[in-house]
Amino acid sequence: MKPSELVSGENGYVVEPARRIPVVRDVDVLVCGGGVSGIGAALGAARAGARTMVLERNAFLGGAATAVIMNTWNVPIPRMTGVAREIATELTARGAGVAGGPTFPFDPEGMKSLAVEMLQAEGVEILNYTWVVDPIMEGDRIRGVVIQNKSGRQAILARCVVDATGDADIAAAAGAEHVKGRESDGKMRPMSVLFRLGGVDVQRVVEYCRSQPKENFTADPNFHILEPEKGLVRFSGFFDIAERARAAGELPPEVHYLRMEGVDVERGIVTVNNARVYGVDGTNAWDVTRADIEARRQNRMIFDVIRRDIPGFEKAFVLDSSPTVGVRETRRVRGRYLLTQDDNQAQRRFRDSTVRVWRHMAAGRDWHKAEGGEGAPNDAVYRTATTELTWFEIPWGVFLPNGVEGMTVGGRVLSVSHDADMWTRGQYCCLVTGQVAGVAAGLAAKRNSVPSALEVETLQRALTEQGVDIGSAGRNADEPAEEAAV
Repeated sequence: MKPSELVSGENGYVVEPARRIPVVRDVDVLVCGGGVSGIGAALGAARAGARTMVLERNAFLGGAATAVIMNTWNVPIPRMTGVAREIATELTARGAGVAGGPTFPFDPEGMKSLAVEMLQAEGVEILNYTWVVDPIMEGDRIRGVVIQNKSGRQAILARCVVDATGDADIAAAAGAEHVKGRESDGKMRPMSVLFRLGGVDVQRVVEYCRSQPKENFTADPNFHILEPEKGLVRFSGFFDIAERARAAGELPPEVHYLRMEGVDVERGIVTVNNARVYGVDGTNAWDVTRADIEARRQNRMIFDVIRRDIPGFEKAFVLDSSPTVGVRETRRVRGRYLLTQDDNQAQRRFRDSTVRVWRHMAAGRDWHKAEGGEGAPNDAVYRTATTELTWFEIPWGVFLPNGVEGMTVGGRVLSVSHDADMWTRGQYCCLVTGQVAGVAAGLAAKRNSVPSALEVETLQRALTEQGVDIGSAGRNADEPAEEAAV
């Protein structure tokens, strides 16, 4: 094949010659992205009877749960629903998760293995080490995608596509209406690289925390948990240590507190979630690279302070760090309905509700403000505020992006406002919204139709059959509910 040609000078452009791209698969549902939402989507579609394939750029599935090693879900297992509850229950049975608390810590390696096993059991084809390059369009309907991997450039056709990329990469490229970041100014939440420590004397850390003033730690009992006898430990605060270290230039200016979770009490493994890089765009390769380098620089400083100043960490060592930078916010589609924080706080009921989600949340709670100052002395969210276990419903309209047919979206790319994103962006919610998106795509594909033509009652029945709590639409039909889809 003829190579690309440089047309003009140093700052010119390159012409890529026309090429014939081989179609290597033709499936019912193609899931773009194998993170937690992609896992949910693939399981949902396959269980709806669709021939399903999932594409993932990493060497393994799991996204934020594995590639970012953010290994704590902020919801107890009894309040989980759908495939999320299945996964948490099975991880616990394998000794790779800890049940019984307000949150659910788990082993990322266990998650990697279980995800593959569950998808293969449903006949899902997995293709890792693969980037999605472009959508294949027929008018305003997506018909598949072009991919790039070690086998070159190829095409995969599908009756329905699920965008589970986390960044709405496919939806945006296909022409879907979308926004990026906060509506008022486009700013986005910070990026992070997490790392895990081994050799930690967890019991000694717990005893130290118990001996300190409560004001040194977050007031929220869901984020500072000291129950090692139950295997449930989470640290958030150490405000005095952080303030002294910042004043001495030993911590980055962005770090006002120390946060550790995903704790394996028996083996002395602790995940540190502290690096914060602001003013970066997760859809810009240069920004992603800069954020990754800066976060790892911050982590070296954070590790030195933790090991020196917190009793129980004297023999700690870096076990591993997340192979990819964690991106909290980029694009979100605009769909048939825009879910807002007001909807969630009011526990608005929808006739077209697809799932009821439980989360430790409170009015105006934003753990990762785009402007920074997370955990600072004036940040009531971390210092003094608490959250309650509450629920909200997600209507069908948020899964259908405006401007594109043949597609559903799941995970972080839902049609929600910046404020509502704080409610929906957590991994547990991404898993179940991925399942909703997958079930809808599977049903539409089996009918040789598009998801927007699907009757919501048909979708709700299928979701209920898959063990998803669809909320008031499923159990309280006698109570008034509003229609959100338009």
